[in-house]
Amino acid sequence: MNIFEKFKYGLNKSSNYLSSGIINTIKSKKISEEIIDEIESILISADIGLEVTNLLIEKLKNSKINQNLNTNSVLELLASEIYKFLKSSEKELSKQSEGGTDVLIFVGVNGSGKTTSIGKLIKKLNKNNKILVAACDTFRAAAVDQLKEWSNINNVDFFEGSFNQDPASVAYSACKKAKVEKYDYLIIDTAGRLSNNTNLINQLIKIKSVVQKSINAQYINNILVLDGTNGSNMSVQVDTFSKAIDISSLIITKLDGTAKGGAIISIAKKYQIPIHFVGLGEKEDDLYEFDAKKFSYSLLGLNLS
Repeated sequence: MNIFEKFKYGLNKSSNYLSSGIINTIKSKKISEEIIDEIESILISADIGLEVTNLLIEKLKNSKINQNLNTNSVLELLASEIYKFLKSSEKELSKQSEGGTDVLIFVGVNGSGKTTSIGKLIKKLNKNNKILVAACDTFRAAAVDQLKEWSNINNVDFFEGSFNQDPASVAYSACKKAKVEKYDYLIIDTAGRLSNNTNLINQLIKIKSVVQKSINAQYINNILVLDGTNGSNMSVQVDTFSKAIDISSLIITKLDGTAKGGAIISIAKKYQIPIHFVGLGEKEDDLYEFDAKKFSYSLLGLNLS
């Protein structure tokens, strides 16, 4: 299975919802306001968002296909326009420092797939890099154990503090170790922070401050992990975490388990935050670099020529 096929397979639920709905709406009918309205409803129901949906519908109304409506031409047009929205969100995770340590601070609510994403990323980075993983979620022993297991499996170094230790102090010690021992990457896991938990948000700000004082700020990547099954609710999390810490990039997980993968489009359009990876399955290799074109065409159930 090539990469495009993996995207199609992983986005199958979202694709079936969108493409089947549009195909059933159009069938052999000629264009009409009623059909346009139905397509609009389908796009909104897929959590693509009102702003993006309005732009897509406007493009559809102004296109030449209105004269001779064809199902494939509609899907192709939508996929092409969605690709334009997403193209600027493509960004490969690459080494920023030469001879120094890049720090990846992972944030996200409990259950988003944050720790699992770290584990999958460790495997990707482990080929030619010296990696230190720091468990700064000191309030949940299970989270520390899970992260330690991922580190052991991939044979990378692991750093932990004591139970209930101040997470910022663990981050400080980890930064010190990473600099002295010249690690290529320091990956910091943080506690799942809910929008209504002020203490946890403040702790996240404290971790960020400690790391910035230890490592050159341009080598720090604050990665927000979002659960794709949350649909448009992901936007609330982006707002919340962005107020606490400058979010550098996104990883969006569990897209294989939702029919609302279209939410990525509205988030990309609204926030202009790069997307490094998307999760398209539960296996350790099912974390893929975000490809806007593969995503857009897979979302509409189309093949790439």
